[in-house]
Amino acid sequence: MYVELSHRLSMEAPLPPGVPAMQVKPYYSTDRGDASNLFLLQLSNHSGTHIDAPWHFVATGLRICDFSLEEFVFDRPLCIDVAIGDGQLLERAHFEPQAERIGEADLLLVRTGYARLRRESPERYTLQSPGMSVQGATYLAGHFPRLRAIGLDTISLASMQHLEEGLEAHRILFRGEGRRFLIIEDMNLEFDLSQLRRVIALPLFIEGVDSSFCTIMGITGQDMA
Repeated sequence: MYVELSHRLSMEAPLPPGVPAMQVKPYYSTDRGDASNLFLLQLSNHSGTHIDAPWHFVATGLRICDFSLEEFVFDRPLCIDVAIGDGQLLERAHFEPQAERIGEADLLLVRTGYARLRRESPERYTLQSPGMSVQGATYLAGHFPRLRAIGLDTISLASMQHLEEGLEAHRILFRGEGRRFLIIEDMNLEFDLSQLRRVIALPLFIEGVDSSFCTIMGITGQDMA
């Protein structure tokens, strides 16, 4: 079974403070007598579900186009549920009970349940979503060498209530010469992912940028071709 773990881009989608709104403008239109339809898109590369690559925060870090296609395919994904509230931070204690399972994973998905608020209360989703603490990021970066990416169902890895700590958590996860690590933000994890077998998270490869929006497909079920 295929599940769509990314949100579709739209002008109504919530965005972190400071990220410019998406604009879609018709350039050619069959309604106006043109031969075809064509649109101009203006949006940040951190709009909607997107993948942060290290250059987003580390001056010497890798850019999204420095990663190969196979690095966006995860064959040992793990989704964990973390009960956490508005503006709270993910700490080491949230991950330690799952340490053995995380140790086998190449992608860790953290489901907080805030994807529901993306629909029901976009402002709360934007301003009150939980985020990662420095302690939590340090634990993940230091203890799980097989882990190549982390994804969350929150507006960002950083809680807007603790922005500076969230920015430092990004740097900790990305730090290290040539570190090949990815952070996926604003995911849709509202599915039964207990039998998640594979995740494919394909960005739009744009030369000269740090990160990119993406489409993410999860494959679930007992059997997988």
